[in-house]
Amino acid sequence: MNQLSLEPSRIHSLIFPNFENEEKDSSSSPRYTTAYKEISLKIFKELGLKDLCQAKLVCKEWRQLVEGSILAEKAYTLALKLVVQRKNPVKEAFCIEKLGDVYSDKGTAETLLQAAGLYSYSLRVSSKDQQKIIKEKLFNVQRLLTKICEGKLLSNELIEKQFEGNRDALKKFREEIEGKIQILPENPSPQEVREVYRDIAKGVKNFFSILVNQAIDALGAAPCEYAMIGFGSLAREEMTPYSDLEFGIFIQEDTPVNRKYFKNLTNLLYLKVINLGETILPALNIPCLKAINFFDGMTPRGFAFDGAGVEGKGCKTPLGNGKTFELIQTPEQMAQYVGKDEKGQWWHEKEPHLPMELLNFTHLLGSEELTEQYRQYVHSTLNTSYQDGLDLRQYLAKQHLVLADMEAFNPGMGDLDREGMLFKVKNDFYRFPHLALDRLAVLKKVAAFDTFTRLDKLSELGIITKGATERLREWMSLALFMRLKTYSHYQAQQEMMNPLLKPFGFEDPDLIEKQFTLDHQALKKIKKIYQIFIPFYQAIKGFLTGNEEQLRFSDLEDNSPQTKGNILQRLFQHKKAEKWYQRAKNANPQDLEVLNALGIIYKDQGNLDKAAEYSNKALAINLELYDENHPQAAICYSNLGAIYQDQGNLEKAAEYSNKALAINLELYDENHPQVAICYNNLGQIYKEQGNLEKAAEYSNKALAIDLKLFGENHPKVARCYSNLGAIYKEQGNLENAEEYSTKALA
Repeated sequence: MNQLSLEPSRIHSLIFPNFENEEKDSSSSPRYTTAYKEISLKIFKELGLKDLCQAKLVCKEWRQLVEGSILAEKAYTLALKLVVQRKNPVKEAFCIEKLGDVYSDKGTAETLLQAAGLYSYSLRVSSKDQQKIIKEKLFNVQRLLTKICEGKLLSNELIEKQFEGNRDALKKFREEIEGKIQILPENPSPQEVREVYRDIAKGVKNFFSILVNQAIDALGAAPCEYAMIGFGSLAREEMTPYSDLEFGIFIQEDTPVNRKYFKNLTNLLYLKVINLGETILPALNIPCLKAINFFDGMTPRGFAFDGAGVEGKGCKTPLGNGKTFELIQTPEQMAQYVGKDEKGQWWHEKEPHLPMELLNFTHLLGSEELTEQYRQYVHSTLNTSYQDGLDLRQYLAKQHLVLADMEAFNPGMGDLDREGMLFKVKNDFYRFPHLALDRLAVLKKVAAFDTFTRLDKLSELGIITKGATERLREWMSLALFMRLKTYSHYQAQQEMMNPLLKPFGFEDPDLIEKQFTLDHQALKKIKKIYQIFIPFYQAIKGFLTGNEEQLRFSDLEDNSPQTKGNILQRLFQHKKAEKWYQRAKNANPQDLEVLNALGIIYKDQGNLDKAAEYSNKALAINLELYDENHPQAAICYSNLGAIYQDQGNLEKAAEYSNKALAINLELYDENHPQVAICYNNLGQIYKEQGNLEKAAEYSNKALAIDLKLFGENHPKVARCYSNLGAIYKEQGNLENAEEYSTKALA
């Protein structure tokens, strides 16, 4: 659009009246009608950032229009996008603060909470003088929200005292836990790890109680009996000092007055949590930031409300997901989320994760009688008849989301995408055992919620052997301690552990500080975890498909040559892995997985002829034993496609990779990890062939599947973004190239 060149002196007052000084008694006069304002606003909505900035300079009326309406949100959003691209943190903080002003002016409970998040972000990177101004804006947000919630207004001194005091209390609590971590031995016993986590749970409950009491002081006494319960890791006594807050509220009676009070209480409590400065902006569902795909790399993700703004998550807080459910209910109503809604539809069909997430809980505050009522209602609901001869308990434990969980938390031995990759301490080591034990506890009616007690109860029932119990106890102890050490290193919910830096001799202190690096002792622990993880995964897989004996009689220890080779390959220790795979091959020359693994090792070593030889052997055996539509055949074709790509034989690489894709599409649905791998491989092959349009098409298909399966924050998704960034760069689409490359680095 051409630059505007009008001067203020040439603006006729009839065309551009002073919008803020309209005379009430002159509404019929064209001079004072709002029609001109509406026309100008409609035009301005179509302007870009540069033209909006110039329009502000034309006259004071236009300046009022741009700064005092929805145009301000647009202008500062566009400006934010620009300064982020230019990597200017000072101007970024300014734009975020101005957006905070916009959302504060909107004046609803939701937008005030969003404004608080925006101000908290800006507070981190602003000067000391500006921080004083931003804090005053935060305190004003509290006054406005308290007024909306019909609470009593607090003095500035008390608001500031609570703001600083809550931050100091959380910091002091973390320092105490850090001190306890430091005095633990290098290999703490399960009991020592358990005691630290018990101390954390106690500290979190105490801190939570402080925040709740502050909110109640502002609102006044509750109008009815109530209880607050914690879910998730808090219920299992496995919460870290940096974990999300997951809780719900029981009310004695569901009345408009009671529900309104506890919604207001939740909003005030949410504000206090946001004011701790650890709620990432995407969690607040701020529309203007979502519109520009803003990534919050500044806020350390820590003590925050669970799951807000994340599609498909349970959002285990009183306000729920804001769409289909909320967790302010009577005990009976809350228990219905495990079973059917008022229309007779099963809740797990509408909110797949919610029922299982509400089965683990711990009493936090209020009436213990209400919590006990909920326990009884849940027990009764689980005994409801479901279908095909199953009750709801059996269905949730053995069928619901089983395939998704088994796929998501597969240890991934032989998965080339994981070879040498960073570990995510929560997803790679912690999530599967606690999810598996959740299912076993529900099925076998084990009342305990903490992992170690559950293991004892399952052992007493004969579900797992004593040897398996000890190994699972050791695994959980190692995983929990690693998780605590990793979060403590980052001072936030960051899970990445690097297995390559120290073992391969990288001693760059800056790099080691940025990433939690694993030394040789830590890698030994990971090997130990996998030696338990692999047989436990297979035993649970058998158990859930009806073969309970596989779990009942397994001691969960796998020291086979193939497993040792798999673990070493995952750690990128190819020479050692090759030795163990050769032993496994000598024991069974027809083992397809071992032959494929050796083929990949030789590929990574650059010995492509030998790699092709072993992979073709595996393919020939597979085709002899099975038909072509077999998972191992797809793996063979995929591996050979990668080998031929490295050899520069792109035509053959595309042929074999397409064969792998066809088999996987036949075996699985479109949204499967193996299908995504095929699309990604083909995208790279087409890129090398110069077919950039097809490369982008297939890479975008891989991205769509990985986003659906793993979410935004996953190495596979980062790889897709990186690949697409390179493709768009070659196409000359520099805007998309920068956007996707930035996402890959985030």
